[in-house]
Amino acid sequence: MDDDAAKQLISHERTKPPDPEIRQNAVYGLQSLPVPSNGLSPNSDKEFLGKQKFFFEILRHLHQPLAIPEYLPYTKGWIQEQSKYQNYTEVTEFQRAFEQGFLGKGAIFTIYNYWYAKQTMLLYRFFENALDWDTYYKNVIWARQHTNEGMFLCALTLSVLHRPDLQGIVLPAIYEVIPHHFFEADLFQDATNRRAMDREYGFYANPKYNVARSNYSSTFSTRFYGEGSLAYFTEDVGLNAYYYYFMMDYAPFLGGDKLGLNKDRRGELYLFMHQQLLARYYLERNSNGLGPIQELTWETPVATGYYPMLSYWNGVPFRARENNFLWRPYDPVKLAGMKAHEERIRQAIDRGYVEGRVDGQRIDLRRPEAIDTVGNLVSGSVDSVNADYYKMIETTARMVLAQGDYYGSVGEVWPGPLMHYETSMRDPAFYQFYQRLLSFYWDFKSYLPPYTVAQLTYDGVEIRSVTVDRLVTFFEPYDADISNGLGYDYGGERSSWNFTVMARKDRLNHKPFSYVLNVSSQFSGKGIVRMYMGPRMYGLGQLQYMKKFFVEMDQYAVELVAGENQIKRNTRDFYYDIRDRTTYSELYRRIMKAYRGEEQFVLDMSEVHCGWPDRLLLPKGQPNGYPMSFFFIITPYVPPKVSQFSTFDATYTCGTGSGSKYIDDLPFGFPFDREIDFSNFATKNMIFTDVSVFHVNGNQQNESH
Repeated sequence: MDDDAAKQLISHERTKPPDPEIRQNAVYGLQSLPVPSNGLSPNSDKEFLGKQKFFFEILRHLHQPLAIPEYLPYTKGWIQEQSKYQNYTEVTEFQRAFEQGFLGKGAIFTIYNYWYAKQTMLLYRFFENALDWDTYYKNVIWARQHTNEGMFLCALTLSVLHRPDLQGIVLPAIYEVIPHHFFEADLFQDATNRRAMDREYGFYANPKYNVARSNYSSTFSTRFYGEGSLAYFTEDVGLNAYYYYFMMDYAPFLGGDKLGLNKDRRGELYLFMHQQLLARYYLERNSNGLGPIQELTWETPVATGYYPMLSYWNGVPFRARENNFLWRPYDPVKLAGMKAHEERIRQAIDRGYVEGRVDGQRIDLRRPEAIDTVGNLVSGSVDSVNADYYKMIETTARMVLAQGDYYGSVGEVWPGPLMHYETSMRDPAFYQFYQRLLSFYWDFKSYLPPYTVAQLTYDGVEIRSVTVDRLVTFFEPYDADISNGLGYDYGGERSSWNFTVMARKDRLNHKPFSYVLNVSSQFSGKGIVRMYMGPRMYGLGQLQYMKKFFVEMDQYAVELVAGENQIKRNTRDFYYDIRDRTTYSELYRRIMKAYRGEEQFVLDMSEVHCGWPDRLLLPKGQPNGYPMSFFFIITPYVPPKVSQFSTFDATYTCGTGSGSKYIDDLPFGFPFDREIDFSNFATKNMIFTDVSVFHVNGNQQNESH
C-alpha cells in the first residue's frame, strides 16, 4: 500500500472475509447481500466524516439545550429561500403548522398518536426537501433547538434512513440515544446518586468504575402465566432495537413512488417479519416451559398485565396495565370501530378481492403475490390500496391496549410501552395482538393451493445427511453506554465525550456452531439453501400446525457440482445476523480520529441497523437439552424481478426501498407458508434433523469447534 492510500480516512476493507459466493448483510433475517465490486462511498472522505461527526454531536444529550458553540448561530431560524428546497409547498405546510403550535419541548412523544404522527411527517418532509447539505444541516440544528425531542429524533432518523445522500451514515444505537426507553428507571436514579457523591464518576479512565448494574424488570413487571421469566428476551436491547429500526425503515406513514418501499414487497415483509417474531417468541416460551401464546379477544378482559418499570426523561413512568384489565367505559366505542375494520379485511380475503380507493376497481386476492396487497391493508400503510376504508387497525389496538390515548385534548397522552416502536416487544400483549392480526396472513394463505411436487422439488438434488455441532447457550454480562440519558453540565471544563456511564446487564448468547450438509447432485448449477428451526417434530403430520413456529435462520446461494457436495456453514457466516454495536462515546472517538486523519474509519456493515441480533439466534434451551428440529431445503434459483443488489451498494447500506434486496423470488417463509399436502411434501431436496439446545453457565465451554 502506498503512502497516500495508507492515509485514506475511510477504509472500505472488510472486518471479516466475505463468503466466496456471497456477502450477507442484515436485511431483517430474510436475505443475503454480496460484496459490491467497487465498495466506494458516494461522498468524499472528509465530507462523509464531517456528516458523521455532525449526527453524533447533534444527538448528544438530546433532552438538554444544544450547547456546541459552532452550531448555536443556526438555532435562530430555518432557511427561508425557496430555491433551497425540492418541494417548497411541503416546507411552507410545515412552517405554518409549526407556527400554529407543535408538541412542546419536554412533552412525552409517541408515534401512535394521530396528531403527533402528522407533525412528525411534516418535520420529516422539512428535512427531506432540503436540496443540499448546507440547508439540511442548518435546518436540523434549528429543529434540534426548537422542536420536541422525541419528534425530532424520529424525523431525523427517518431522514437519515431514507435520504439518498446520507446512505452509509451511522447513527448511534437507539438504546444509547434514548436509554430511558431500554433500561429501568432505578438504574438512572442509582447513577445520578453516585454522581452526586462522586464527582469523578463517569470520568474514570478505567470503565469498570463507571458501571451501574442493570436488572430485568421480571420481579415486578408481570407474574401472570410466568411471563416474567422471559424478560431476558423481551427486554433485550438488541431485540427491541431490531424492531424499532424495522418499523422506522417501513414507517406506515411513509411510502409512495418517491421512497419505493413498495418495491421491497413491504406488505408481505410486514406480515412475514411479525410471523417470524411470534415464532421466535413461541420457541423462547417453549424452552422456558410456558404454554402457547394467550388468545386476545375484544370481548373479554386482557389477562396479562404489564408494569414496565421504565420512566421517561422527565421522570413520568410509562403507563402500566394491571392483570385482568377491564375495558374502560369509552373503550367499546373504539373497539366497535376496530372490529368493523377487521371484518372488512376478513371479508375481502374470503371474497377474494379488495376494492381500490380511487375507482373501486376489484383487485384479485387469489394470486400468491397478492399477499403484498393484504399486508399493506393490515398494516394500514400509505401503500395500501384503500387505507381510507380498511383503516389502521394496529394504531387503534395499541392505544387501547396501552391505555395511553388522549381524551378531550391532544395533550392528554400518557403512553404505555405498546405506543413506542422501541418498547413494544416488552409487553406480552404485543405478541397476543399480533397473533390475532396474523390470522389475516394465514386466512389468505389457506385459499392458496398446497405446493405441488414440481414446486417443492429440485430434480437431481438430494440432501443425504446433515450434521450439527452441539448447541450451547449461556448468559454473559454486557455493557451499554447510558451517559446520553444522564444530565450533563456543559459549563464545566471537561468534555462530554470523556463522560461515559455503562449499564451492565446479563444477556443471552450462544456458542458459535457449524453444520454440514452432504448433498448429491446430478448436475452443476446454482441453488438456494434455506435453514429453519422449530419445535421437535415427532411425526410429519404435526407440521400442519407446527409450521407456524418455524423460524428462518439462514438463506444463501451455493454452486453445486455434479456428484457429491459438502456444504459447511458456521453461524459466523450468518451475515444477516448482526454483531454488537460499538458504544456511542467510543464510536465518536473513532470518527474524530479519522476526521483528524489519525486513523481509518471502516465504512462497512459492522454498525448496521437492520439485522437480527446474532446472540438471539437460538432460544435459551435447558440444562438437559431443549429438543428442537432443524429443517434444510435446497431449491432451484428463481431470479427476483429486480436483480439482487443492482440498485444499491450493499457495502454500507441496507437497501431499503431499492427493490433489489432479495436473493430469489420465492414467497417469504417457503415452504411453510401454505397448507401442506403430505402426500407429496417430503422431497429429496429437504431434510429434518433433531437437535437439542443446552443451557450452561458462562464458564462452561462449547464442545464444538
